[in-house]
Amino acid sequence: MNDDCELIAGIASRDPEAFRALMERYGSGVINLAYRFLGTVADAEDAAQDVFLRLYQHPPQLAPSGKLFTWLYRVTVNRCLDLLRQRPRGAKTLSLDEPLPGGEESDTTLAEKLPAPAGTSPRDQMVQAELVTLTRRAVLSLPLALRAPLILAAFEELSHEGIGDILGLSPKAVERRIARARELLKTRLAPHL
Repeated sequence: MNDDCELIAGIASRDPEAFRALMERYGSGVINLAYRFLGTVADAEDAAQDVFLRLYQHPPQLAPSGKLFTWLYRVTVNRCLDLLRQRPRGAKTLSLDEPLPGGEESDTTLAEKLPAPAGTSPRDQMVQAELVTLTRRAVLSLPLALRAPLILAAFEELSHEGIGDILGLSPKAVERRIARARELLKTRLAPHL
């Protein structure tokens, strides 16, 4: 099944092959996008499951020029934003710097468990891991209105027009929000660089 309209028609008729093809085509992208917003694999998988369940229960009516990709990403972003709004203030996600729970390795962090890139010194590895952690925290601390366009642009590499379609914004508004998000990140990360 090559065409999104065929996929939607297959899903509407409850064809398991169409749903399998949909998952193969878009499953990892939806999970990756949700992970960028939510910060944990478990939360991302739950959000993706919600998105695909919604698609299965209520297949979208796409215009001939409409894209299933855009619809899926719009629903994914909206689901993630809903989940983030429902989180209690100060809710924690798994950090790379926090000790892993239980066992003899209770002082070991997740960052220490990750394999090091070949050819880098331990000091460089530590600096790089710290910078990744600080950047991730800074992105997750952005207001949702700025975080969504930045994630879609920086990590999903979507155009301003594509982001605008997903978020219901004009390309110019997307451009302004991304610029503002980058300014805030630069300010928040400046003391660490």
